[in-house]
Amino acid sequence: MAIIHAFSIDVEDWYQSSFDLNAPVSEVCVHNTRLVLDFLAQHGVKGTFFIQGMVAEAYPHLVREVHAEGHEVQSHGYSHRPVNMMRPDEFKRELEETSKRLEDITGEPVTGFRAPDFSIDGDSFWAFEVMYEAGIRYDSSVFPLRTSRYGIDGFAMGYSLIKTASGDIEELPVSVLDMAWPGGGRIPVGGGGYFRLFPSWFLNYSLRKLGSQGRPFIVYCHPYEFNPGEWRQIARHVPGLRRLHQGLGRRSFRRKVSGLLKRGGFGTMSEVLQRLRAVASQGGTKN
Repeated sequence: MAIIHAFSIDVEDWYQSSFDLNAPVSEVCVHNTRLVLDFLAQHGVKGTFFIQGMVAEAYPHLVREVHAEGHEVQSHGYSHRPVNMMRPDEFKRELEETSKRLEDITGEPVTGFRAPDFSIDGDSFWAFEVMYEAGIRYDSSVFPLRTSRYGIDGFAMGYSLIKTASGDIEELPVSVLDMAWPGGGRIPVGGGGYFRLFPSWFLNYSLRKLGSQGRPFIVYCHPYEFNPGEWRQIARHVPGLRRLHQGLGRRSFRRKVSGLLKRGGFGTMSEVLQRLRAVASQGGTKN
């Protein structure tokens, strides 16, 4: 089956990345990522793993496992600090540190990046110049819909080129749907918490709708979403309301993702980009 959609994983430790940036990455992250590897192996799917530098530093063997399984390894930054909260020199150091660690482990260049929490906004487009200087050639950091936490209203929903003084960065955002009915608008459907909240029928509808528009379904997930029992493994105190919010929908998460993968055509970000380049060269890019 032709690769037309992308499956990607942001490899991070929930407690460190979402609750305490000063905490170390734990073994729970390793366990959760292996759940994803097993899940993808069962479905015969190769995806893109955007791996956080702190994870690579603490558990280089995990990066080797991901690479050995034939998945694409790219950068998710180092500390999970938001890009729009860093200075350009800080961001550059994080990019270079993460790329070096990943490249030393896999022996392959790091050319792709996804920012923590989609934290490139309208005021931080300077980040693309820094990316290019650090060897990044494609990005999936801009959320093409404004939410309370991130995103840019009106940004292209599909493949586009970001111009910098040094060269172009290919941008491939995670998927949103543009609902055409009166009062409709863009709806996030690309994964993560949205997969946990939306019913399977709507996710399957999204896959069909994007396909009918000639758009790839760009999916992102986190390892911890595949582990509904994670709270029993986290010894540190996490408030009950936070646990409820983050745990909602985890038990049905695998089933929903499995349903999508069985409908076919999922591969790596680079495979989808290769196809989109061919379409763009023929003047057929859709945004």
